[in-house]
Amino acid sequence: MKTLKYILSPLLVASMLACTEETEPLLRDDYLMKTYGPAIVGEPMEFAYALGAMEGVLASATAEVNIAGAEGTGFDPNSYHVDARGNDVGVPVADVSTEGNLSSATFTADTVVATLRYTYIVPEEARGQDISVTFSAESTTGQTVSTTIPEFTISNMTMERDIVLSDQDVCYFSVANMQGYTEAEVIANGLEDKIDLIYIYDALNPEGYKYGHALVSPGANERYFNELNVPASFRINNTLIEKQAYLWDNHFTGEVPAVYVDDIDLETYDLTGAADFILGITRRNSAFMETADGIYRAYIYVNEAQNHQ
Repeated sequence: MKTLKYILSPLLVASMLACTEETEPLLRDDYLMKTYGPAIVGEPMEFAYALGAMEGVLASATAEVNIAGAEGTGFDPNSYHVDARGNDVGVPVADVSTEGNLSSATFTADTVVATLRYTYIVPEEARGQDISVTFSAESTTGQTVSTTIPEFTISNMTMERDIVLSDQDVCYFSVANMQGYTEAEVIANGLEDKIDLIYIYDALNPEGYKYGHALVSPGANERYFNELNVPASFRINNTLIEKQAYLWDNHFTGEVPAVYVDDIDLETYDLTGAADFILGITRRNSAFMETADGIYRAYIYVNEAQNHQ
């Protein structure tokens, strides 16, 4: 019995090793989500999809989403690598197309290794929804590979850049419309009840205190209008607003390290006791605000504030 035991043991170990040994995959893939921060409607979400064929060359790659992206969604036809100086270098390797939920790249060069960039332009239909992306690829030898990235949620926020307000002209701002208006435009379009903030500039106010660039609620005390003659029909909404000196959202600044204002910030920021005006606004100031009806909250970033006589 002893002899039998010592004969069987090595045979059993060898058998176990043979069963558990894994074969080397002949086509590999990986991805990198290049965009951080909230995924916002109208904004791009960028990914890098890396592929390597151990046998044959790369034939095709696809990206499939559960909600079709807006115009501009799809693969870049180049494969990218970083040169010795740290610069991204793109080399054309594929023909690309997007139809509905599916983006495709067909390799036109004999390529065994490639990193394709995929951009998803967030559509309005995805607002508040969970997005799933599945990357797949095939080599010329018929090997296939597929990777589904973890779902990410699209923000309920709306973002608008480059809104320009000017003193005594386009100075009436509507959060609901994300647009500035002149007095004549407000009256012509019946927007008196849509105006949430008035932009006013004055180095000093008539009472002699520093005023500068200001955002004032239409329902604020008339003294804060300075010399701007705001029609009585405009003085409806009493908007809450609070200035922030050092809160710089990366969507507007592009700075590193990145800081983002997201849905939770807008939902939970406490505006209890906030004023209905802010004065002395300078470049790179920001503010949280809430409309009088409580329907909208907004984050405002000031990228330029030009003084004048």
